[in-house]
Amino acid sequence: MALPLPQCPVPRVLGVDDFALRRGHRYATILIDVLTHARVDVLADRTAQTLTAWLCAHPGVEIVCRDGSAAYAQAVTDALPDAVQVSDRWQCAMRRLVLQPEIL
Repeated sequence: MALPLPQCPVPRVLGVDDFALRRGHRYATILIDVLTHARVDVLADRTAQTLTAWLCAHPGVEIVCRDGSAAYAQAVTDALPDAVQVSDRWQCAMRRLVLQPEIL
């Protein structure tokens, strides 16, 4: 008989990113508590609907750190209209290089 997994509190600052289960074929979404670096959950895909459902079922997130995914942006906007969305450092650096290539 397996023990049930402990319920983790909903983080105030949530990190959202995708990862490949099979590159080019199947992706999933990982949710991380940014303050504790603990894994919160793993979602079966990287669609806006799946993330929206999770966010609606787990109220309390105030800040979402995510990549530039339009699906993740839409999910956070739909489920948490008052939440602050933050692009991760890598995305910010890449955007800066694209918008201001003269800094190289």
